[in-house]
Amino acid sequence: MKLDADTLLALLPAFYRERDAEVNGPLRALLGVIARQGALVTADIERLYDNAFIETCEDWVVPYIGDLLGVRALYPVSGTAAFGPRALVANTLRLRRRKGTALVLEELAFDTTGWRARAVEFFERVSTTQYMRHLRPHSLRTPDLRQPRPLDRSDGPFGTEAHTADIRALPAGRYNLPNVGLFLWRLQAYPVQRATARAATTRPGFYTFDPLGVDQPLFNRPRTEADISHLAEPINVPEALHWRDLHAELEARRQALTDGEDPDDEYFAEAGGGPVLRVWVDGDEVPVEHLVICDLSPIPTVVPEDWRRPPASLTVTARQAGRPQMTFPAAGGVLVGIDPLRGRLALPSGITASSVEVGYAYGFPGDIGAGPFDRRPGPGDTDPLATLPDAGDFEVVIEIPSTATPTLASAFSSPANPADALNRVVAGKRTLLVLNTDAAEAVTPSLDLPDSHLAIQAAPGRRPVLVGDFTLQGNASTRLSLGGLLFDGALRLQGPLHAVTLRHCSLVPTKDGIVHSGAGTDLNLSLYRCLSGPINSQLPLAAVVLRDSLIDGDSGSLAVDVDDSPLTVIACTLLGTTAAGRLEASNSLFDGLVSIARRQEGCVRYSYLPSKSTTPRRHRCQPDLVMSDLPAPEAVREAMRVTPAFTSNRFATPAYAQLTRTTAPEIRTGADNGAEMGVWNLLQQPQREANLALALDEYLRFGLEAAALFVN
Repeated sequence: MKLDADTLLALLPAFYRERDAEVNGPLRALLGVIARQGALVTADIERLYDNAFIETCEDWVVPYIGDLLGVRALYPVSGTAAFGPRALVANTLRLRRRKGTALVLEELAFDTTGWRARAVEFFERVSTTQYMRHLRPHSLRTPDLRQPRPLDRSDGPFGTEAHTADIRALPAGRYNLPNVGLFLWRLQAYPVQRATARAATTRPGFYTFDPLGVDQPLFNRPRTEADISHLAEPINVPEALHWRDLHAELEARRQALTDGEDPDDEYFAEAGGGPVLRVWVDGDEVPVEHLVICDLSPIPTVVPEDWRRPPASLTVTARQAGRPQMTFPAAGGVLVGIDPLRGRLALPSGITASSVEVGYAYGFPGDIGAGPFDRRPGPGDTDPLATLPDAGDFEVVIEIPSTATPTLASAFSSPANPADALNRVVAGKRTLLVLNTDAAEAVTPSLDLPDSHLAIQAAPGRRPVLVGDFTLQGNASTRLSLGGLLFDGALRLQGPLHAVTLRHCSLVPTKDGIVHSGAGTDLNLSLYRCLSGPINSQLPLAAVVLRDSLIDGDSGSLAVDVDDSPLTVIACTLLGTTAAGRLEASNSLFDGLVSIARRQEGCVRYSYLPSKSTTPRRHRCQPDLVMSDLPAPEAVREAMRVTPAFTSNRFATPAYAQLTRTTAPEIRTGADNGAEMGVWNLLQQPQREANLALALDEYLRFGLEAAALFVN
């Protein structure tokens, strides 16, 4: 029942309501005060009820419910929404009922780390003489060389081949009777709904899934396991797609359709989010059975570059007598070749298209840069940089695409009449543009917006791509907010501006990054969880703030050069040299030399930077910490040992700026919160690993050994 003044007044006799209306409603006003307090009490009662259940309780209640069940306290992981103790507490009872089994260890690994996991009992893969009364036909002594799909999975979490015993301890040695491996996927899969494929070569009909034209593997969008009594399969983990698996499923689908049967799909099933790969040619979706898995590598010695192409058609013979053979594609259709290892797409020879759109998933370590994820700040994130623009703060809100504003370029065009001004960016207005699309658009605006606040945000779950340089000038009252955008171009700022804020944006390092020219002593430039090229300013700015961001100077050149500006760097990775007037830094990785003009101000804490850098005072920084009080030769060796090593430092690759597993622990656990230095500090990976180790003590059967094995 809704508790308000009208509800309470309706419970009284009509006589009192009439008398109250005659004297201007003092009784109604009193009941309104009572109702407001009653509503607070009602809300508190409902909150208490919700807090009695692990599914609906507030975050602060979770540890108390865990105490009632005797759940061991875990290290908090607050920087990412991928992990929380709620799942572990909720699953505790059913995990304890199955304690010691591979099913429980797999679920435990996921609940304590937030990473998808696969548990493997290695005794199943040890080559042994089998007991004649317990034969295991699936466990062969030698692999079947006629079966390429199992061979493609060898030595991995889904391999089936047998090995001789390895007596080394985990994780170095795997194949032994007491060993259980917990394979973990550190990379996550991010699904893109309908992006614009990019023409890849000068020859027609060749495209890349990546809108920047980069070759990168396509990833599986993991399906959720519905039951704890199910070990993870390839469809349940965010791994790079294997072309043999996709090829076999598509071949089986075409055969089933030819035989008049229902296809038994996994990767291309409509349930669970739909097929892992989708293609639209000239606006029409290509049926799944018209997709062909191919090797689209370049043909050797052919100049200009030419790829292999899919066939124009495929003919499938029915397995049942009397059924006709079937040809794919049907009349008016087209076969589309896909290379999931390279992220490439090709049309048959002689086929052209005006537009090709794709739905797929790419791999990345976490929610940094532009991506189709939830960009709202977490419950504990109070940094104003993380706060998204509120539509209520703007005079004009334009959704793109719409009938009045089909493209971003149309929003920047001059209005033809006063009515069009409601759907255009006009100087002097507070305007919010919401891009509800994954498509790429070539747009090179040169905006002059004095006394304006322009915000361009991607809609939730979207990653729009803007191709071309974005130029803005204005005055000391001009503000620009960008969120969730992928720029295939530079952001050029000119003259005096008030504030420029980027949240979850990506700028290609080879396209100049962010450049400011002219006077800008009032400009505050802020980047929050961004991937950016170099940041350059010819004159001092009011402030430059970088948080949870990666600044790539492209092949070790200049990453940040902001003249005499004050620079604040929090949990960032800077690939290249850094130059500023003043520096405050913590939990960061500086790959190149750092040169600061005013070294008597500021501080650098819990960071890595080359020892020859000229900075303010340093507190627990590497390699200074490991080199202290050591003779010169040993100090040099220690400095080399703690040098960070990245899985990849190339933009748009899945493991971009991810520290390798062999990186020194002083770097991997050297931040002030015990996590790694650099942009991936927010993932708090050491805490996740420690949580798994703590939980294994309780759930691992006596005599068994288990360890985490990272797949990527």
